[in-house]
Amino acid sequence: MLKKIGFLLCIIVIVINLLNYNFDLDFSDNDNKISLIGVLASLCALVLIVISMISENISKKIKD
Repeated sequence: MLKKIGFLLCIIVIVINLLNYNFDLDFSDNDNKISLIGVLASLCALVLIVISMISENISKKIKD
């Protein structure tokens, strides 16, 4: 349950950061840098949560 909540929070943070990103400006703008860092950090967390969920499913199948 906790992993699903974390998964949902990561998706929400990614959407918020993408909405905050200004596509008209360059990457050098400070607000755009912060938004991109937030998106990348959330994607990393999302990948770790997915790996953890897959690992949990594999361990359940091995035990059965």
